Amino acid sequence: MAQHAILLRMNRYFFHFRQGDDIARDAVGMYLRDLEAAREEAIRTWRDLLSIAARAGESPADCEIQIADAGGEPVLTIPFGDSNRLH
Repeated sequence: MAQHAILLRMNRYFFHFRQGDDIARDAVGMYLRDLEAAREEAIRTWRDLLSIAARAGESPADCEIQIADAGGEPVLTIPFGDSNRLH
């Protein structure tokens, strides 16, 4: 019951990945305390994806992580950019 009460105080966020015109939609999402926590999670994911792309010799240009709230509305976008630096 305590775990259920904690989830009620948290917000659900979805992390969609866009590359060009293709979007991989997150169907599961994560329960996090607020938008700042969702942003931090997206940045950790962004760093992991940069590492994977570098090992594969690929460029993540024209990619971004789109954060959506529980209602599916976009609330924040983390672009990768051409310089592979966080914008």
